[in-house]
Amino acid sequence: MRVKTPRAVVAAAGVLGLLAAVTTGASTTARAADSPAESATRAGSAPDTLHLPEVTSLALSPQLQEMLGATTIDLDTLAKLRAARPSIPGEKTPPVGTTLLWPALDAAKGGPIGVYLKQYTLRAVGNHVEVWVASGQDGTSQGIRFPEGDCRNDVPGSVEITDAQLKSLVSEFDNNIYPKETAAFSTPRDRAGINTIPGLSAAGVNFAGDGDNTVTLVDNVRDPNFYEFPENRSYIAGFFMPLLNELTDRNIMTIDAFDWLHRTGANPKDEPDDDLCKSRPARPRSYEGTFAHEWQHLLHYYQDSLEHTWVNEGLSEFTETLVGYADATLTVDQAGSQGSLHCFQGWSIVKARGNPNPQACGGPQNSLTKWGDEGEGSEILADYGNAWSFMLFLYDRWGVEILAGLHRDKEAQGLTSVQRQLDQVASGTKVLDVLHDYQLMNLLDRFVDRKDGQVRGIAKERVTSKSLNATVNLENPASYAKPGAAPNGADYIVLRQGKDALPTSFGFTGAKMLPGAQESSSGDDPIALLDEILFGSPEEGAGTVANWHVSLVGIDAKKHRALVRSVDGFDVSFGAKDLAAFRSYPLLVAVVSHDDPVDTETNGDENAPYTYTVNGREQTG
Repeated sequence: MRVKTPRAVVAAAGVLGLLAAVTTGASTTARAADSPAESATRAGSAPDTLHLPEVTSLALSPQLQEMLGATTIDLDTLAKLRAARPSIPGEKTPPVGTTLLWPALDAAKGGPIGVYLKQYTLRAVGNHVEVWVASGQDGTSQGIRFPEGDCRNDVPGSVEITDAQLKSLVSEFDNNIYPKETAAFSTPRDRAGINTIPGLSAAGVNFAGDGDNTVTLVDNVRDPNFYEFPENRSYIAGFFMPLLNELTDRNIMTIDAFDWLHRTGANPKDEPDDDLCKSRPARPRSYEGTFAHEWQHLLHYYQDSLEHTWVNEGLSEFTETLVGYADATLTVDQAGSQGSLHCFQGWSIVKARGNPNPQACGGPQNSLTKWGDEGEGSEILADYGNAWSFMLFLYDRWGVEILAGLHRDKEAQGLTSVQRQLDQVASGTKVLDVLHDYQLMNLLDRFVDRKDGQVRGIAKERVTSKSLNATVNLENPASYAKPGAAPNGADYIVLRQGKDALPTSFGFTGAKMLPGAQESSSGDDPIALLDEILFGSPEEGAGTVANWHVSLVGIDAKKHRALVRSVDGFDVSFGAKDLAAFRSYPLLVAVVSHDDPVDTETNGDENAPYTYTVNGREQTG
């Protein structure tokens, strides 16, 4: 799911992809989570995305409580309710202009994420899609407007969706998104709304329609941004939530209604402003991109509902490249550049053409595989940018086949699945070696990925990416400042810059265990032994650091050349003779990475401590 900013857009990965965006004048969208019971956010083109937590159940509105005889729903509850009632005959999608009730999300800050029934009007129908726009009124708001008194209601176009915009969205889905994503990934099974839930149909609620259509609900999603702006600058730009699929027996997703004027089409108006109420920078194809992103989550739900968040979100981010809605080579100085990439590469703090409303939102020290390691809120945007960059890196080296394999792999998740795909397309290639190449690419790509670019110490094609134009902002403390190194992430530490003296020595010592971990689970400790008897032994390898990989990278930006020296180990040293090789490179960077091949999804801090010395002076990483 995806989130945005300046109304700040937030997209939800719903249980399966929810992303929220922040309103800083830029917007981002939310995406889907990884499992039927998860929610995730997706980052769009603005550096202001908000991530919703995992959603395993939804609180029901009083109206739905009365219909269903329950206060909450989860996937198991819905399956039991459906089993108690036979299917109804199938019906065709009703004509344009029909008004019906559909489920809507209420994610008010501080409360449980809830669902309620809301009136929508069918505004457009295509070959594989139907678009319903919120049109009802209650005590909170009317149609797709914000609550009364919200400054965004007063900005022309902020809460207006035209027939021409909807027609364009339908055309993009039928003629671009649907054929390209089904060809690359998979096709969802038909859901015609015929397997009803007792209580809904009895109350006249009917979700039936053409089974091969994706129901698209356009709504001003009730998230913290909706209720309290500008205190909450991120919003849910769109989401796919498996719970709503199962509630309605339809393939269903939601797109936010905020500011389609500046976020749809190839060349929308560009009207940035320092006033968050009025800031409307151009975000070409932003909502179309959100649709493409969320739809991958919908497809993935049927293929591998247990996939790790970073893989699922990375594949959804990749779809924007696949369908042509996002150009990941644009820099922060260019309009239409991608906010999630700004956040990951560290450029989001820079005010520039492509980032009119800067903010801190994570950085290059980000873990690829641990979602949310730099914090929740807008920091999640860096997770999106990291996962997207990695998928583009894989795509440039081995084509769409490796990503298709990740999408369809029902048996393995995370790095294990990546290794399985590498075994198919590049036999003998190890996933951790690919990770190390990727970490170097994030630093070097922009300097050396050109015809006259030169790289010594490693093959140039291993550390460049055609689909990216990457380098990290070494001035951003989020390149290294969080203590320790994140699992499957890298710290980028400047050792020499400009006319600084070249170091005469560099040493590194990395921890073998994570903080709080014990090398032996029980030993002679009777309490620990009793714990193992009662609760089982801890997972093998838990708390251990598999490996450290340290690279020294010399860069001459003007001459587009680089020198790389890399070594594995827990204790590493470079003497004066080793460092002399970097004498002609004005910039010297140490790239320190912590390998974690287990790649399990946990809640604890998994940053591994390390120290390094420069000219004998010890510093903590």
